[in-house]
Amino acid sequence: MKILDDFIDAKLVSETRDWLLGQPLVYGWKAHSGSAGVFWHRNFVLPGTYKHHYDDGAWRHDLTFEAFLREASPLADVARLVQAEFFKGVSLTRVWVNVQSFGDEASLHRDFPQEFAGQARSVIWYPVEKWDPDWGGDLIVLDQGGEIEAAAMVKPNRLVCIDGTKPHSVRPISRYCNSLRIAVAFACEVGQ
Repeated sequence: MKILDDFIDAKLVSETRDWLLGQPLVYGWKAHSGSAGVFWHRNFVLPGTYKHHYDDGAWRHDLTFEAFLREASPLADVARLVQAEFFKGVSLTRVWVNVQSFGDEASLHRDFPQEFAGQARSVIWYPVEKWDPDWGGDLIVLDQGGEIEAAAMVKPNRLVCIDGTKPHSVRPISRYCNSLRIAVAFACEVGQ
């Protein structure tokens, strides 16, 4: 796990957060098909390049990284910065946002199958305006034995890079939380 704080310019963070909250999101998304918990979600890049890119209803061939970058948006500007820092210029195969509040839960899941171990990565970015550590929502990553290998707290403008093939999840959010947990993920199966 690699954590990078305040990598994105504060003005761009604010513009991106506002832009994201103005996008149509889908409620009822699950971390995996057998998950009981649901939350708000939207795919921005999911071209179905790989067999595990969900089913025909979840991806579209036009949701490519190149097409996403051509559409001017604050999130595309952030994606370029993340791509250069964490993916060394490789085109991303997935960009999505998950939005949660108290009662919305995600289960343990992998962003990519084990066959991509050592070469897949997911970078999670929190463009939240504020976050109290007592609100929970932290990210955990498990090792092969099912124990917590690494954890990262939600923090405004924090980037967390993980091996996308490892099981991970979001811990429950406190009922005292009065803010949305916004997490944008940038990911690719193959990278340098």
